[in-house]
Amino acid sequence: MKIKPLSITLYASLSISLFLLVVGIMGFITYVEVTNLEKNFHHTSLTKAEDEIETAVRKAILDLEQHTHSFAAWEEVGQQLQTRVFYTYWYRHRAMNRNILPNHVTDIAVYDAEGDVLSRISDSQLPHKIDKDQLTTLIVTSEGIPRVCTSSPVIDPSNNRVLGYASLLSDLKPSFFRFGRFSQIDQQSIRFNLQDQDSFVWNELAEKIEFDLLNDPLAEALKRLMSEAIIRLGVILGIFTLLFFPLTAWLIGRPIRHISQHIDRLKDRSQQIMPEGGEQTLPIRELDKIRESLNDYHNRLNAVNISLDEKNRELWNLAHHDPLTGTKNRLAFEEYCREIRHVFSDSRSSISLALIDINHFKAINDTYGHQAGDEVLKAICQSVRQVLRKGEYLFRLGGDEFAAVLIDCPAKEAHHIAERCLQAIAGYPFHQLGIKEPVRVSIGLSHSSAETPCSLLALQWQADVAMYSAKRPGHSHIAHFSPEMAEGTKGLFSSETHNAVYEAVNLGTGLVMHYQPIVNLSDESVAYYEALVRIVREGKIIMPSHIFPLVEARRLELDLDRMVIRRIRHDLENRKIPEMTGVSINLSAPALVDTDLMQQLAAFQRFADKYQLAIEITETALITQIKTATKNLSALRKIGFNIALDDFGSGYSSLRYLGHMPVDIVKFDISLTQLVNDPAQQPILKHLTRMIEESGYRLIAEGIETWEIAHKLQALGFELGQGYRLGRPQPPEQLIP
Repeated sequence: MKIKPLSITLYASLSISLFLLVVGIMGFITYVEVTNLEKNFHHTSLTKAEDEIETAVRKAILDLEQHTHSFAAWEEVGQQLQTRVFYTYWYRHRAMNRNILPNHVTDIAVYDAEGDVLSRISDSQLPHKIDKDQLTTLIVTSEGIPRVCTSSPVIDPSNNRVLGYASLLSDLKPSFFRFGRFSQIDQQSIRFNLQDQDSFVWNELAEKIEFDLLNDPLAEALKRLMSEAIIRLGVILGIFTLLFFPLTAWLIGRPIRHISQHIDRLKDRSQQIMPEGGEQTLPIRELDKIRESLNDYHNRLNAVNISLDEKNRELWNLAHHDPLTGTKNRLAFEEYCREIRHVFSDSRSSISLALIDINHFKAINDTYGHQAGDEVLKAICQSVRQVLRKGEYLFRLGGDEFAAVLIDCPAKEAHHIAERCLQAIAGYPFHQLGIKEPVRVSIGLSHSSAETPCSLLALQWQADVAMYSAKRPGHSHIAHFSPEMAEGTKGLFSSETHNAVYEAVNLGTGLVMHYQPIVNLSDESVAYYEALVRIVREGKIIMPSHIFPLVEARRLELDLDRMVIRRIRHDLENRKIPEMTGVSINLSAPALVDTDLMQQLAAFQRFADKYQLAIEITETALITQIKTATKNLSALRKIGFNIALDDFGSGYSSLRYLGHMPVDIVKFDISLTQLVNDPAQQPILKHLTRMIEESGYRLIAEGIETWEIAHKLQALGFELGQGYRLGRPQPPEQLIP
């Protein structure tokens, strides 16, 4: 579906919206970055604060443990371990004296060497027994206040023997706040999140301390500055967008609309020359230059169109006229027939068709040379055109065959015109061209009247039959078609066959390919397939014996070869031919020297990796334009084709071609392969096959109808074979099971 173009104003609006959207996205991204930066600052401060808490806890614990060590080294503690009867008195009146121990110590206890307290004090907060093997510093919670329980062994200085243990229960907060250095924490917000009777190892205390961070003035200032910058940038860009884009759209849009209107004017004045400097200058130099360039291009294009019209007329004339004789060619004849068929589809006008063929023209060419033959063709055309009525054209269908369509011309008048053509040709001084024999033509006439209407295709067939009759010995050189003539030429010129062949060659209608296997005689496997032409008409197959005589008579060899190559390429592309086999294509003599058809075959190179490709030619094809044929065949060999000499032994059978022509395979005609059953002729066949095989050629035997013949031929050196016994021609659908 075609998309409707948009105006420049809409594009400007879309640009503004897109720009604002981009600005909004960038602002949002910047805001997210600022928020992330703030989070990073907060995370950094929190990490430092946690480090400060851990440092304060560790230093406070170390300080309290040091006090415990000093208390354990006190001489009186050692005396209590030696004489424990005074422990209770000493505990109440001496040890708990605030002038001796620091104020943060809330309780003491002395334990013997087994970890039992010397005497149980009823109001003591310390345990009656400690684990002497694990003197761990513990945090004990009482009324929400964290206290530290530290223990230290009491050593006898005389022998370093452990006399017992001393423990202190101290308030943590004085030491914690004394050693704490808080740069990130609001000291007043420090909270100990503890439960009563909670007891745990001291290094877990830091996790139970809560606090509030101090505000970072630098981060706050940076956040404020960036927020203000984003707002100012957004305002500036918004104002710039709302002013700049509409102004730009107006400055550019107005000249562009002018250019658009100017182009519309150029369309309306396509055949006029635009004057230079005839319009107001546009405010944008580049757009004004575009307008000038458009004017110049328009003027040049007009000149080119005029020249092209002239060239097209010349090319049309070249494409529709024969370059040698100046008459219209086969293409012009076919187009003219289509026009006549359309114009006179509902008309009751009579139409006559005359087909003219030069008698023994090949003999004239062979005797006097092609140059003399060309002059004869020109003379014939000149003579016939002088006879034709105004508005009637002579067409050269090919070679020495011509046609003329006579509109509104009864059969009797058409006969008079044909007689005048014979007289004009007979009166031409051919002796001036060096030709001693008289030049004669045969004319076949067919007629369609209002009472007996007939299609042009049928008229062409009827004229063909009539001309074929006129060329017979003892007949007049002018012949009108009659049904009796068709009775004698049903095989070659029946209306049904003619129409079927013509439609198949020109339109592809009914043209099908059959493929006959060429088999390895050693293991009976298929080496490749030979492509054979068939034409199907109303469910019936027209065999080659009826196809090729008509193709040669109508000189349709090239057209048929082109259509066959397309069908084979279609079958290869659709993998209708089994991979790792191949296909062999028969080419006519004209095809070997046709450049366009050689280019079509060059496209088969892409199949060479999966298929064997071969071209089959006959000896008679090689004789015609042998140098050009050799060059083209050599080019085909380079791209992967093998060249097979077909029907060897049926024609000239000249071994000279095997020495000078690019041939890879020699296919023995059935007339030679049948010699294997004749004992008298076997030595000839044996020596011939040995000589060709030793020269490096692969041998194929045609017409194998029994396995006995196949084995005999294999013994003679034939590698491949073909025949009904080895496989009949089949449509491509039956090749792959």
